[in-house]
Amino acid sequence: MSQPLKQCQRSSTVAWCAAEAAPTLMAMGSSASSAAGALTGSDASLDFVSFDLGRSGTDMDVCASIRTDGGRRFSSLSWGKMGVDTGACPYGIVAGGFQDGILSLWNPYSIVNSKGSDAGLIHSRQVHNGAVNCVEFHPLKNNLIATCGSDSEVNIVNIEKPSEPEILKPSSTNKHQGTDVLSCAWNRIVPHILCSCSNTGTTVVWDLKQKKEVISFQDPANRLRCASVAWHPEVPTQLVVCYDDDRQPSLQMWDLRNCQYPFKETAPHSKGILGVAWNQMDPNLILSCGKDNRIICTSIASGSPETWCEIPAQQSSFQVNWAPHKPSLLSAASLSGTVSIYSVQQQQNAGVKYCPRWYKKPCGVSFGFGGKLLAFGAKKAANAAAPDAKPSPPTNSFCHSLVVPSEPEIVPSADLFEHWIADRKLREFCHDKTQRCGGTASHEGLMWELMGSQFEEDGRTKLPALLGFEPERIVQEAERFLGKKPGLLLGEQQQEEEPAAAAQAAPSLGPQLDLTQAESFFEELSATTEQKLKEELEREEKKKQEEALGLIASSAAAANGADWSSGPEALIKQALLVGNLTAAVECCFKSGRMAEALLLASGGGTTLWTRARDEYLRLQGDSFLSTVGNIMTNDFSKLVANSNLANWMETLAIIATYSGGEYQALCEQLAGRLETEKFDIRSAVICYICAKNFPKTVSIWANTHVASQGSQQLALQELVEKMAVLQDSTKFNQADALFNAKLTKYAEILANSGRLTAAMRYLCLLSDDNSSAILRDRIFHSAPAQMSQMLRAAPRFPFQTTDVRIMYQPPPQQQQQQQYQQQPAYNQMQPNMGGMGGAPVPKMGAAPGPMPGGMPGMGGAPLPKMGGAPGPMPGG
Repeated sequence: MSQPLKQCQRSSTVAWCAAEAAPTLMAMGSSASSAAGALTGSDASLDFVSFDLGRSGTDMDVCASIRTDGGRRFSSLSWGKMGVDTGACPYGIVAGGFQDGILSLWNPYSIVNSKGSDAGLIHSRQVHNGAVNCVEFHPLKNNLIATCGSDSEVNIVNIEKPSEPEILKPSSTNKHQGTDVLSCAWNRIVPHILCSCSNTGTTVVWDLKQKKEVISFQDPANRLRCASVAWHPEVPTQLVVCYDDDRQPSLQMWDLRNCQYPFKETAPHSKGILGVAWNQMDPNLILSCGKDNRIICTSIASGSPETWCEIPAQQSSFQVNWAPHKPSLLSAASLSGTVSIYSVQQQQNAGVKYCPRWYKKPCGVSFGFGGKLLAFGAKKAANAAAPDAKPSPPTNSFCHSLVVPSEPEIVPSADLFEHWIADRKLREFCHDKTQRCGGTASHEGLMWELMGSQFEEDGRTKLPALLGFEPERIVQEAERFLGKKPGLLLGEQQQEEEPAAAAQAAPSLGPQLDLTQAESFFEELSATTEQKLKEELEREEKKKQEEALGLIASSAAAANGADWSSGPEALIKQALLVGNLTAAVECCFKSGRMAEALLLASGGGTTLWTRARDEYLRLQGDSFLSTVGNIMTNDFSKLVANSNLANWMETLAIIATYSGGEYQALCEQLAGRLETEKFDIRSAVICYICAKNFPKTVSIWANTHVASQGSQQLALQELVEKMAVLQDSTKFNQADALFNAKLTKYAEILANSGRLTAAMRYLCLLSDDNSSAILRDRIFHSAPAQMSQMLRAAPRFPFQTTDVRIMYQPPPQQQQQQQYQQQPAYNQMQPNMGGMGGAPVPKMGAAPGPMPGGMPGMGGAPLPKMGGAPGPMPGG
């Protein structure tokens, strides 16, 4: 006897709650089939009982209980989902059939919530003239109930309006006429198909759409009492029938496509079978109970029925039901007045190797490399909406391959940058980034524009403008200061106008004047002459006043030049006359005549000019003039070393304009000063970019980049964009550990986000190092067809192949025996062994001579063991 998980002392017919909200709630109606109820004479009731498997003990809790009208006892009970979806009846509706042909409907939610104070009765109606043997809710259409009774009738009750149910007949003819219809069941796939069975052994299948009998069949062995019937949960043409025959109990499976004989039959019980239930979650399991005090679960998975689980009990059970929401649980109502809960997981037959379907995963997911997610499961197929639609299978499976990025926030930016790379428009990408950063006024914008300019041949010439020294603006400011365009003040305009005036003088003598114009001209000419005379008189008067005040000397010197006849001026003139320009220049410096010294030195050759220029710059002591001197002497290294780091942009603009081939080295020198002396990393990185020093720039970026919008992944995206652009613009192709590490990490994120092509594209920028070898191999073999178009050959295998097989080596003694066995037999080598009875045997250590009839060279070989008896030895 098996111990139940839970047990309740009730003589009841049982129905499980159809709503998922209360999976352990059960309805128990006082049964008319139980002898215990009739003996005790207890009042009939409808009880709602619940249980908790996590609590020790076998007791069950009675949630609510109500009395039935007139003390009627239940002959059948069913629980449907009517009202669950609308919320009118959260627990559905309970339908109970009584012995007197009454069918009653209850709202279990009202009864349970009120603890039985609310009777919850919806409607009661006479549906049969005798006992209602079976009541079953439609599994697909919740408003339909099938009933069958002892009056040979099968009825369809429509409770779309529960207070006013409608009774229908499946057909105008009745195959069960004059019999007791014991059981009925709805088809689980085709909603308008119903079957019923009677005590005469006839099973009838009804078509409610056509309102007629489809087919009927009987047991070929003429068994009579069909106790119960159930449809296959997935195959609409198959059903199972059990027979209450103590001499020949049988469980038969019929297929309506050939209903002359059952296609499977088994006899799990030794006496009549009273009830059968097909597991809705696993169609391979059929539950039955019989008069032999056993509950048996039969498995049909192997093709032939076999007992998968057997539960012995003290008393026979007349009803068994699977729990609709607990796949391995079952309820059994016994004739001894108990309702028990069992689990088939604890009673399995060791000889039957079958795993129920509920152990299988209904759905599942598995992550794979490349951001791939494989999801599988079973989904319910939509039922046929039209009445005449063909039935569809109840379930079908699905398997979806999805791409789920591990870092979804980085994917949009990565895809956009990949688009720029694929189109080879990195220059335009840099310009776009500059605009997003607010132009070159910001540090980021200037950095992006500098990297973009390196893709152009004349990009270096644009550097001063990027640093804020725009040539057009400077020319415009100079023109405003000079009042004319630069270049015209130094005589260019006069040289251009004189030929033009000479060319215009010949062909034209001026415009012709009439009499009035001529008179006006002479009047104006007279007035102009008088004005000139007046101004000349004023100047003479002013000159006299200045001479009187002693200022005439300076004015005369300014107007007429210096006096070169005396003093240092005379010495300068005499040195010039004798051709000693060096002395003349030095005298000019001594007397403070800087301009004259430079003018004389310009005609004295390169050496004199260089010495004079350097002396002039020394005497002036101006930092800017020192810079000019460095430019003129092409000493840019000294210029950078002595430059004011506060004006580093001016220094960078100067070396970009004048330094020629030393540009990159000078930029790196300036960057080093900014980094070590001023600790200005932001300014230094600009100079490193101009110097095309890729490792140093990447090092500063990696140490100073901050998380964008609080995300390290977006910060890594920004860093990789900078590194990829700079690497392409500088054509850097050497190994750099930091660059490799960052790019490998980024490529791994892209690969795990499903961007395999982009990930491999970045890895191709690196040298074939060990840090990225595994990732290369995984990406290539995850999409070999796609990667073969990018790469000429597969990447090298990142691991060393080692043979781990163990070679068997026999022990030394066994090896010696094997060597003996491999040598030829001694009697084969010595055919005249029998004539050597008195021949001496050589000692093992000595080197004997050749033996008679033997092979030369075998003197030291050990003698093999002989199978026969040896010949007589000397002295033996």
